[in-house]
Amino acid sequence: PRQPGRRRGRASRQSRVVVARVEMKTVGNRVAAVGTGRAFRSLTLSADVSGVVESVNIVPGQKVDAGTALVVLESAAQRIAVKLAQVNVDEAAAAVKRYQTLESRNVASSVQLEQAKTKLAQAKAELESKQYDLARRTISAPFAGVVGITRLTKGDYIKEGTAIATIDDTSKLIVDFVVSETFASQIKLGQGVRALSPSVLGVVFQGTVSAKDSRIDIASRTLRVEATLPNAENRLIPGMTFSVSIRIEGAKLPTVPNLAVRWDRNGAHVWVVDPKTQTARRVAVRIRSRTARAASVEGKLAEGDQVVTEGLESLRPGAKVTVVQGG
Repeated sequence: PRQPGRRRGRASRQSRVVVARVEMKTVGNRVAAVGTGRAFRSLTLSADVSGVVESVNIVPGQKVDAGTALVVLESAAQRIAVKLAQVNVDEAAAAVKRYQTLESRNVASSVQLEQAKTKLAQAKAELESKQYDLARRTISAPFAGVVGITRLTKGDYIKEGTAIATIDDTSKLIVDFVVSETFASQIKLGQGVRALSPSVLGVVFQGTVSAKDSRIDIASRTLRVEATLPNAENRLIPGMTFSVSIRIEGAKLPTVPNLAVRWDRNGAHVWVVDPKTQTARRVAVRIRSRTARAASVEGKLAEGDQVVTEGLESLRPGAKVTVVQGG
């Protein structure tokens, strides 16, 4: 006699639930990344030739102009070679002038004049070669920048290719970072960038996207991007870490309270109440962004749908529910 009554009790039982309405909100309107800064231009200076150091004009951390002589090698032999080459050029030039005069008087032939011109050209080429050899004895700054630490002193002997010091152009800083392929097509050259560094607290640095890679990295599924930050005050140093954000066109996504999202072995989901039949149905979702109160998701949800936030434990697909709050 008890069995029929028990079946009727189960059939008539309904889950009491609290619901909230789905709202459509714009999310994902900023791409965030962590990047590392490097100098706009950076170079390790090295010696073109071997020799003994005659003078070192490097003060670590000092800014120098382009063309500033930083290290000079002993060059007495090269200076003598330049002087001798100049003498040969002067002699060859005088010979050409002399033959030009003689030719005008029909004393010398045009062949002799052409030979004199050839010797002058050879002498000039030899002079340029000797001047080049002399110039290589001086290591100069290729661009304006800040020089690093060097261990060279006067009298040191260095070999060709020996590293001397670093020089960095820090008038601008390049920040390297990566973004997910999801946003790759929305990153444009010239786009504004906001950057924060723990080394300079409370300051927001504004820059622009200056370069992006031509392809997605197949291993990480990310795109490499570079942003340029002005650094006129030299507050930024190569090697700093930056939190970078770029504003992009956001997508409107269903947003639900965090309490409505549940997980099981099949993934994240919410329960939606059909207001006409007062039954619950499960909807699979994928979380795109989350705050302390709500989650923006991808799934088959429409604005105004009722999602269950309390009373979820006893829900099954098609189960009858009674909405006690919300709606």
